[in-house]
Amino acid sequence: MDIKDKIKNIISKLPKSKSSFLLVIGIIGLLLILISSFDFSGKGNDETLLQSVSSVTNDEEYIEKLENKIENILSDMLGNTPVEVMITLESGTEYIYADETKVNADVTKDQSNLKLEQSDSNHKTYIIVKDAEGNEKPLIVTEKKPVIRGVVVVCESGETPTVSSAVRLAVKSALNVDDEKICIIGRHI
Repeated sequence: MDIKDKIKNIISKLPKSKSSFLLVIGIIGLLLILISSFDFSGKGNDETLLQSVSSVTNDEEYIEKLENKIENILSDMLGNTPVEVMITLESGTEYIYADETKVNADVTKDQSNLKLEQSDSNHKTYIIVKDAEGNEKPLIVTEKKPVIRGVVVVCESGETPTVSSAVRLAVKSALNVDDEKICIIGRHI
């Protein structure tokens, strides 16, 4: 099987409807964001790894809930017509972990009590707790919700200025995003 046949095979398996296609593109985007957050150098950053692994499903659930809520609100607003919403994130959930920092300061003075040299060293360790099953996890102090990158809304008459303006205002108010991050498209373009 040559490359052209492989490409045709992949294209034939892609969804035919716009909504399914948008969903597939969104999932691919999330996977790319997840892959880019991993450190493949082998050095590893424990905090980044903990964030990326634990927040993937939480972020997907968060997006899905937001999309469903916005779809319901807009559908009601537009007379129970079908509405589809896709939300992309700038970044995932950010966790701030409890840590303990030990600081060592050494000061060297000469006979006249003048400071000649000062050296500082810091050692940071995360506070680990055990859950009910005995698994060790870092203690989370703060959880920052993901930042929204953009919103796409597909709805009936989305291309008309009146509907577009009303939908844009509703999305802007509900998600606290700027106008330029909102795209409203009519269903039958």
